[in-house]
Parts: sequence; structure tokens; C-alpha cells
Amino acid sequence: MMTTYLVLATLWTLYMGFETYVFSRPQSRPHIVGFLIVNLLLAPLSFVLSATSGVLRDRLTAAYGAARDSKETFRRSGRKKLIG
Repeated sequence: MMTTYLVLATLWTLYMGFETYVFSRPQSRPHIVGFLIVNLLLAPLSFVLSATSGVLRDRLTAAYGAARDSKETFRRSGRKKLIG
């Protein structure tokens, strides 16, 4: 159980580190120690906050919307005919 938590917390921290240190301005980046404490020790809370109101929610919403639009476009285009 602890190994699973450590693996998931490490993956989550790597993802958040990539999001934070690549896509945010240097002035708004947190101190590395505080970042590690928040994302490693409080990984479940950090994940829930990001999924409900953060970047992760925006990405999931955009992906779901694009998939739904693609499905509707495919449905409206009618039956496909094979060439040959």
C-alpha cells in the first residue's frame, strides 16, 4: 500500500512539476521545498484540488468536449462507403 502511494505521489509530483516549472512564470513559481511538501505529502489533496478547479480539470474538460464534438460530427456525416 505504501509503495503504491509513493509511486502515485511521485508521478503526480513529476506531472505537477512539469506543469508548474514549464508553463508558469518564474515569479509565480513556488519554492522547491514547499512544492515538494505539498505534492508529495499532500498528493491526494493536491490531486483533488487540481481535478476540481485546476489545470487538470481544464484539460479533462477540453478533451471530453473535443471527443464529444468529434462523435457528433461523425454521427452527422452519415454512413461511410468503402471505395473499391
